[in-house]
Amino acid sequence: MDLNVVVRGQSNAFLLVSDDQGSVGSRALLDEVQRLLGFDGVNDRVLLDDWWQPGQNTIFGATAFIGDWVARDANGAWQPQQYEQALLRNVSQNRPAAETAIVWLHNEYDGVYYPNLTVAEWESAVRADAALVRGALGMDAASSPYVFVSAIPFPTANETALQTIRAAMEKLEADPGFNADVGARALDVDMTFKFPFETTLTDYTYGLSHISAQDAAVIGQRLARSLAEEWAEFAKPGSPVALAGGDIASDGPKVVAATAADADTLLVRVAHDQASGFAPLDAEATAGLGWAVGGASGPVYASGVQVLSADTLQIDFQGAVPTDGLLYYGYGYGRLATTNQPGQGNAIYDNAGLPLWTPATGVPIGAPAAAALASAEVSPIA
Repeated sequence: MDLNVVVRGQSNAFLLVSDDQGSVGSRALLDEVQRLLGFDGVNDRVLLDDWWQPGQNTIFGATAFIGDWVARDANGAWQPQQYEQALLRNVSQNRPAAETAIVWLHNEYDGVYYPNLTVAEWESAVRADAALVRGALGMDAASSPYVFVSAIPFPTANETALQTIRAAMEKLEADPGFNADVGARALDVDMTFKFPFETTLTDYTYGLSHISAQDAAVIGQRLARSLAEEWAEFAKPGSPVALAGGDIASDGPKVVAATAADADTLLVRVAHDQASGFAPLDAEATAGLGWAVGGASGPVYASGVQVLSADTLQIDFQGAVPTDGLLYYGYGYGRLATTNQPGQGNAIYDNAGLPLWTPATGVPIGAPAAAALASAEVSPIA
C-alpha cells in the first residue's frame, strides 16, 4: 500500500525537498512517517510526489499563491493560473495511492504583496484551490488532507498579513469537512540559507529568507507526526501510532487561557497534546521572547517566563497589561530570536519537543480562548 505526499509552495518548499540541502527535510518527513506507522518501505510506503517534472512542477520560487497560482476573474471567481495548472497536470497523473496529502509551505510572497489580506480572502482562495486539486486527483476531502506549515518568518513580509494567513489555516483546520491540519509550526528557525544569486545578503547570518538544512529537518519531523496521526487507520500493529491508539503527540501546547495575576503579570494555561509537561526553557524563552499583548495603546512585551506547573506559565511584562488586550506568541514575523541570532531551541516546548502556540487571532485576557475567534479577522498588534 502506498501513501503519497505532494509538497507545494515556493523556494522554502524547494529547500524542504530538494538536493540543495541533501533532501534532509523530505527524508526526515518520509522516514519518520514510515517509522511511526510501522511501514517497511517496500510493501507499505510513504512516497514523495515527483514535484520537479518540467511542466508539472508543484514548486515555483518567488511566487505568491494569490495572483500567481490562483486569481479572481472579472466576475470574482477564482481561476487557476500557470503555476496552478502545472500542479493540476502533475496530480492528475499521480501514482495510485490510498491517500494523497497536500503539504503546503507557501506564505512568503503573499505576506509581502498583500498587506491588507483578510482571513476570508485567503480561505476562499484555498478552498477554490482544494476543489481543483481534489478534482484532478479524483479524491474526496477525506482521502486528500491539506497539511499546512504555519506561515514561516519572512523578513520583508507584512506582519499582519503573516498572522492573517496563520489564522486562515487554523480556520480551515477547524472545519472537519475541509480536512486540513496545521501540521508544523516553525517560528524557532535559523533561516540561514543563501542561494548563489543572493549576493547582497552579506551582513546577516540568521534571519534571512530561506530555511537552513536543520530548519528543514525540524519541519519535516513535525510534519511527519501530523501525517502519521492523519493516517492512523493504516498503522501496523505494534507501531508507535497503533500503540498510542492513533493519538500521538503531534501538536505543541496550545494556550487556552490567560488571566491577570497582577497589573503586569499573566498566568497562562495550556492544553497539551499527548505530552505531560514542559521541557526546560532556554535563556531566550526564559527572557520572555515572543510574548506580547496587543491593545488599543499598543503592544506590551514580556520580560520573563516561569514554569509554575505542568500546564501553567507565569509571564511577566515590561508594563501594565491592558485588560482588553489579546495575548500572542510570535505575532507576525515572529521569529523566536534576537537580531542576527539563531532561533533553534528558543521556543517554549513540551516534553515531546513540540513548540507552544497561541491561536493566531489572539487569546483574550481573563477568559478562555473562544472557539468563535477562529472566524474573526486578525487585528494589528500595534
